[in-house]
Amino acid sequence: MSGMIEHMKLQEAVDVFTELCPHDINSSLRDDATKVKWSNTKKSNVQAQMSGWQTHTPSTKILTDWIIHIITTVTNTPYITYLVSDAWFAQYDQGDYTNDHCHYPLTWSFVYFVKSPPNSSPLVFTTTKYAVPPEENRVVIFPGCVRHHVPPNQSNGRLVYAGNLKILMP
Repeated sequence: MSGMIEHMKLQEAVDVFTELCPHDINSSLRDDATKVKWSNTKKSNVQAQMSGWQTHTPSTKILTDWIIHIITTVTNTPYITYLVSDAWFAQYDQGDYTNDHCHYPLTWSFVYFVKSPPNSSPLVFTTTKYAVPPEENRVVIFPGCVRHHVPPNQSNGRLVYAGNLKILMP
């Protein structure tokens, strides 16, 4: 053994899933967001209003159960139990953004667009520069190791519910 660690950068294709939510929950989620304390505002990669890391309501439970169902179905892993590790609301006004980051070592991450006024910023996957338009009622699910960011927002009131999922080990 040489004692030399090699570091290689790879740009590999990864699966990203997106779907419109079949549940009528956006008005409930908007209402939930008016009741949260924005305790993490500009204290993380999210340079916008941000709720606490453990923001859960009956409506977000419906949403995250559906997201877990999508992951279990598209990855054909009915034998794996996924748990929400953390989840939060983020509200972006004009000029707000999120720095480039990833959620490693968490397995899956998601962003759900609750409210997307005209000129709302997309979710951008940093390495490929692929931008997902902010469409209300759409979820984007991606591996937690994928780097992503939100460029400066050009509107007021862009609202997302985002989070991470981990695997429950037996």
